[in-house]
Formats: sequence, structure tokens, C-alpha cells
Amino acid sequence: MQVVLFDLDGTLIDHAGAARAGVLDFAAHFDLPGAPEEIVRRWFAVERRWFTRFERGKVTHAGQRVERCREFLGRPDMSEVEALEIYQVYLAAYRRSWQAFPDAASALDRAFANGRRVGVFTNGATDMQNDKLARTGLSRPGLVMLAATDLGAAKPQPASYAAALERMESAEASRSVLIGDDLNNDVRGARKAGMHAVYLDRPGGGDVASLDEVEF
Repeated sequence: MQVVLFDLDGTLIDHAGAARAGVLDFAAHFDLPGAPEEIVRRWFAVERRWFTRFERGKVTHAGQRVERCREFLGRPDMSEVEALEIYQVYLAAYRRSWQAFPDAASALDRAFANGRRVGVFTNGATDMQNDKLARTGLSRPGLVMLAATDLGAAKPQPASYAAALERMESAEASRSVLIGDDLNNDVRGARKAGMHAVYLDRPGGGDVASLDEVEF
């Protein structure tokens, strides 16, 4: 392989753990009713629904944040400005809870040590995803950020894989691999684009259960 691309959230960074902590802090801040587990379950359901619409190009990245706030709080008429302001309360707590998975740093280092061109291919926003890498100690010289908000398309849209490979010095799909935890975005979509893919399923059931198992 010439090029190794890593997904970020759920692959290098524990997004679920940080989001759980973030929404519980958010709920406490606004004194929202409900048991903690029900609040978390509802938040993830709303997040998945609207982020999927963003991935399909139906709403903007900022737009999905607005709609998540409106639906979660039961205020469909909330203005975009107010929704984005409220969302910042969640983001502050989410940021405080960012952690890299224990196998993330060594996986990046092994990929570089084997002479690969290495990138992070994510459906998140560029500034936030770069901030995650910096705060969790995963930033590396030469590590290329490939974020949907810059690429003009999100996984699993075919254009996103083509744009990511173009940013990686016009890499050949057949000599590139994407490693990630999302079966649709990181595996099926990549393979349809002619890339290799490694399905990371930490509970077991994927190609690997840890990044330590990946050979570069």
C-alpha cells in the first residue's frame, strides 16, 4: 500500500464516550428531564438521523447541528442562531471528554515508519477534527487531514473517496487502504471506489478488533 487512511471518530478517537459525557453535561446544564440512559439513547438516535442526512448531502454540516438541537429539545421553531449557540454548550463538554483509543498513536507511527503516506479521512469539520488530533496527542508531521467540509462530499458519497485520493498526491485507489469502524462509510464505500478497506469492530466481528492487528 502507498496510502493509509484512517477514519477518526470511533477509529482513532472515542467519539461515543465523549458524546455520552457531553450530552449528560448538556442535559444537566439545561435541567432536562429523564433518566441518563434514556437521554443518551435519544441523543444518539437524533445524532445518527441528522448526521446521516448530512452524509447524503441533504443538509449542511452546520444545518445538521441546528436540526439536532431542535429535535432533541423539542423546539422545531428555534432559530438557527439560537440552536447553534445552544449547541456550543454540548460542544464544550464534548471537547473536554476527547480521548484517543490506546492503540491509535502506535498505529499512526507504524504506518509512517513503513513509509506510507498517511491521512485522516473524516466526515467531521476540519477545524474540530484537527483540534481533536492536537488535544489527544495524535497530530503528526505529514499527517493529512481529509475532512468532508473541505472535500465537498462526505463518505459514502463516491466523490468523497476520489477527492481524498486526489489530496493524497493523486494516489491510486488500488494502492490505498481505508481503516474504519463504519461498515458502510469506511468499508463498503471504499471498496466500491476501488480501495482496500479494513473493518475495525472493537467488540469483535470485523476484520480486526484493534488497530494493533493491522499490518502496514
